[in-house]
Amino acid sequence: SHPIHLHGLWSDVEDADGRFQLRRHTVAVPPGHVRSFRVTADALGRWAFHCHMLMHMHAGMFNVVTVRPMDGAAS
Repeated sequence: SHPIHLHGLWSDVEDADGRFQLRRHTVAVPPGHVRSFRVTADALGRWAFHCHMLMHMHAGMFNVVTVRPMDGAAS
């Protein structure tokens, strides 16, 4: 399984019908599968989004997510 983690933000895991199942910081994704989750983007900044398996991170399962205010939104 791939322990996928998005630093600084919560992920709400959903079932196949889009119904909420649980809130997590790390979402387990079985190899070859797709997992659906919604992220509460309420923490501004740059956050690491990656698999916690070091070999996978080095192989490219790492990215940076930037959360910023929407244009015209109150800060």
